[in-house]
Amino acid sequence: MSNNNRDSDLKPLEAFEERITLTQDGWIIQYNGKRAILFDDILSIESNTLIADQLGITPMEAWALKNKLLEAWPQNLNDVRNLFGAIVREDSNIKLAILSLFSLKLKDRSERLMGIIILSPNSSGKSKFSKEILSPLKDDVIQFTRMTGPFLERYFSKQNIDRRILYLQELGNNVPFQLHLTLSEGMIRLGYVERKDGEFQPVEVIAEGQPFLWATNVEWFSSQDLLHRCLILNLDESEEQTEEIIKFQNKLSMDPIYRERFERFINGCFRIFYKLWNDAPSDVVVIIPYAEILRENIKVSRDVKLRRDWSKLLSLLKASAILFHKHRPKLRINNNEIIVSTVDDLREVLPLFTTSFKTTLKNVSEKEEKIMESLKDGLSLTIKELAQKTGLPSKTVRYLIDQFLEPKGFVICNRDIRPMTVELVKTPELYIDENLIKKAEEAVNTFLSSYWNFRLQEKTSEKASTQEKELKEIPKINFRIGESFSDENKLILSSITKVENSKETIGEDDASLYLNVVGGGYPT
Repeated sequence: MSNNNRDSDLKPLEAFEERITLTQDGWIIQYNGKRAILFDDILSIESNTLIADQLGITPMEAWALKNKLLEAWPQNLNDVRNLFGAIVREDSNIKLAILSLFSLKLKDRSERLMGIIILSPNSSGKSKFSKEILSPLKDDVIQFTRMTGPFLERYFSKQNIDRRILYLQELGNNVPFQLHLTLSEGMIRLGYVERKDGEFQPVEVIAEGQPFLWATNVEWFSSQDLLHRCLILNLDESEEQTEEIIKFQNKLSMDPIYRERFERFINGCFRIFYKLWNDAPSDVVVIIPYAEILRENIKVSRDVKLRRDWSKLLSLLKASAILFHKHRPKLRINNNEIIVSTVDDLREVLPLFTTSFKTTLKNVSEKEEKIMESLKDGLSLTIKELAQKTGLPSKTVRYLIDQFLEPKGFVICNRDIRPMTVELVKTPELYIDENLIKKAEEAVNTFLSSYWNFRLQEKTSEKASTQEKELKEIPKINFRIGESFSDENKLILSSITKVENSKETIGEDDASLYLNVVGGGYPT
């Protein structure tokens, strides 16, 4: 299991008032100078008694405390990642998978991530990883081992597949074009003739909806366009990972009591994730006030096709805002609620740039990086030599060089000699300005402050002629996310409400903005 937040969870109790944290040891509830540790289904009735005994309160009080703390949980991606304790390590891949799924909540189909393709060797844990992540959402999953184009046409035309998760194990090399159309266009409309009762009859098939592709494979020799539209995950194949997995499997096999408790604990975690999924708003619009700051402060070498993948980065940030919507500012424009992505979303996604998402941003897979790493220091190697250095099959090395590395301009092949040799030309680089977080935070605060002042001026100007004596001028209100109104700003708001009731004067939508934004982004 993950060790995320392990050190912070063991801080002295006096550092916290009331708090709930999820760790590899279970749920930790801190209350009134005491700590309760629950390695069980936290939503079960029995958990109330277990918590009450450790904190010295009644089961009813324990139930109320537990639900109150869970309402403000989770605070970050580490919290959500720890819901999947049966997956050993793979922290970055789990976080990317979670955010990718939550992008399905976006209203605009073009902003959603199209899917995830897990590329790893046999027995690397692709099925285990997929099973654990998708288990809480099993009612939304359509699973097939193999799917043909004609079957897809008829099956999808008879049921709603929009936002459904299409799980294809070991996706074949010949991906049906119908699947690509469904994922990219959100619709299939085909016309053909079919023989019926001795006559040819015209048939029209219409399948609407955009599913989310979750696919696994050992190698990818199929549609490159589909590959580029999805996030690519490479599971950890290191010796350290293998050792950790074996230790975890042994622990479950040696201790039947622990195994039973662990299964109850995981089932409870799945229920929590399902609740997060259902509670998250759907068909939502998310804005990123610091998008231009990202463009100015994230640079990549010119050969990397960042323009193609920029939308993926924005989708991850928007998905983070949806996942943590309880802690994000919300605006109302024309009765439509809009979530504002803050610098906290950037803090969650930014670490993924140097891990799993690096494969997408740099346009280079983990196996391609192995090949380029072997060619450093001016080496010129044959396919056979590269296979020996990387541990990859010669066929795979040849395919990656011919289909990816050479067309991208990262390597050059000397085909005039036998055997052919390969040399490194350049490697893709990713640069992130060290002041990116600070600049993004300033952009968010400026945006929210400007919006608030604009709405106040807009509403009050409508009645300026009749209220000129009572309301001469509305001073600007300055605030930062998470801070309460100062006494001065409260006085300003008070002067406005003297004219008329605040919800009528500044509008009901603006009253919502006041509560949500100035109150730290928490809903009321």
